[in-house]
Amino acid sequence: MRTSTFATTVLAVYLLPTTNVAATSPVTSILFSSSFGLAGQNETFDYVIVGGGTSGLTTAARLSANGSFSVAIIEAGGFYEVDAGNISTVPAYESNYLNAPPTIDWKIYTTNQSQLDGRSILYSQGKTLGGSSARNGMAYQRGTASSYDMWANLVGDSSYRFEELLPYFKKSVQFSPANVSLRGGPPVLYNESGFSSTGGPLQVSYWNYYVPVSEYIRSGLESLGFQENGQIQNGELLGFSQFPATLQQESQLRDSAQTSFLNTAIATSSGPLVYPNTLAKQILFDGKKATGVRVNTAGWEYILSAKQEVILAAGPFHSPQLLMVSGVGPEETLQQLDIPVVSALPGVGQNMLDNAGYGTLYPVNAVSQHRLWNNETYAMEAQNEFYNSQAGPLTAFASNYILWEIMPNSTTVNDTTRSALSAMFAPDWPDLEVIFNAAGPAVNTTGDFISVGIVILKSTSMGSVSINSSDTADRPLVDVNWFDTLSDQQLGIQGLRRARLFANATGVLAGAELIPGPAVQTDEEILDWIKTAASPSHHAAGTCKMGLANDTSAVVDSHGCVMGGISGLRVVDISTWPLLPPSGAPVATVYAIAEKLADDVLSGYKCV
Repeated sequence: MRTSTFATTVLAVYLLPTTNVAATSPVTSILFSSSFGLAGQNETFDYVIVGGGTSGLTTAARLSANGSFSVAIIEAGGFYEVDAGNISTVPAYESNYLNAPPTIDWKIYTTNQSQLDGRSILYSQGKTLGGSSARNGMAYQRGTASSYDMWANLVGDSSYRFEELLPYFKKSVQFSPANVSLRGGPPVLYNESGFSSTGGPLQVSYWNYYVPVSEYIRSGLESLGFQENGQIQNGELLGFSQFPATLQQESQLRDSAQTSFLNTAIATSSGPLVYPNTLAKQILFDGKKATGVRVNTAGWEYILSAKQEVILAAGPFHSPQLLMVSGVGPEETLQQLDIPVVSALPGVGQNMLDNAGYGTLYPVNAVSQHRLWNNETYAMEAQNEFYNSQAGPLTAFASNYILWEIMPNSTTVNDTTRSALSAMFAPDWPDLEVIFNAAGPAVNTTGDFISVGIVILKSTSMGSVSINSSDTADRPLVDVNWFDTLSDQQLGIQGLRRARLFANATGVLAGAELIPGPAVQTDEEILDWIKTAASPSHHAAGTCKMGLANDTSAVVDSHGCVMGGISGLRVVDISTWPLLPPSGAPVATVYAIAEKLADDVLSGYKCV
């Protein structure tokens, strides 16, 4: 593909917008030298946190703000703004980093998926300060109220009900309404009661650009009877919405856990000490009490000891991996690798939940984001607008709308499957998230395009994470197992038919479907295509599942404390989730759960 030289090189050396961002982030530069731990030297802290991603930095910021605790953060990566260049902070270029360099990505490939034509699939996970909040599509939305109520029932703890979690959602976010004069388009419908004027430090707002093709998407959805939903932050999802994003409203740059929580913690408190480019090798135990972490920085091995707790926030793949190499996990796996068993917990690495999906592609007679990659004049104009007024195409990723739908019975899965799904999921739990993507790069030609992406939200397939080595430098074994169940396959088949309906309803198509193409029509043909096209939404969860004491598949209790007689060890990341709320993008819930579990620590709940 002939790409824009401007889009791929100039921005890397061009200064980013210089605006007054004091209100959005106390520190906008790289951290002070006193913020870093000394590599190679044994140290002792109250809390040692493994993983400087979304949940880890949220937890670290809240604990260090107390003023009474010393906190260390162990992060395998560095700063994404340095390791991936400053264009990594520009929303429109998010798609550049789906296949990111190993400086900011773990480069994990799944095991061969027999149900997906034997494919081994790249599953990107952020290896950088900020974690996947530095790598994601930036969409900020919460799950349905009923999904959190289900969570509360599964773990026997009413504090996970939506009305109890809502204060934690509000706590993490400083919300700014859309800048209508710069954005254009119709008014944004939202309910301000979902946010608090005292929340933060994470910035959430709207792009200063209404992608022109979005108006056709909106009119098409309205012609099909869908309504705009302004309650997506208040526990209701069905319908379509102009979704907000994790970005700084004034500068229109990405706001990650690093630029928000970590920078704020460093600027406003004694702050945690950060150990970047440092790999956690093993959790150390005295009997069954976690006492610290053995780490490696550039070949130097040393120990960071914890007087209070070791807190895992290494994500859905590396938290279970670290538990297993440290002797906590399925006994058979540990014995096969001659790892001394500290506690036999069969659920470690099991119960992996995910939202797989796929994307279609259509040419359109309207301006889309693809021009940033195939039209150098357009790209230069967009750069100038971004630099001068923090507006225009570079502030936006995808289109402006997402749809959540329960498919009508007349076009959906068979009665047996629908009945089974109804028994498993709440009545307002969507079947699908539909992402209207006008971004690029995606095609080898000039022109404008949209993709209608389908994400399966009622997935019943479960994957797993395991190990074949006692060394965390080796990649964990990730078996995603997407589309393994009949219901997932039926939802996927009907999802493509819905995508085609939505695309045609826009009235702006400029030609035949490009992906998968008009030759793919029957159920069998669609399923065969899905096997070649299914891809991750990068929302894996559940591999250190939260549950009741009598649940043999559970790994942690409702406070994140590791079971099996272990003390001094807590998990706070997405691996603890017993279900995956149907928001699509889970980052809002990642922040909220980390806030809640940090509050448990500060309230004196100890893992004993």
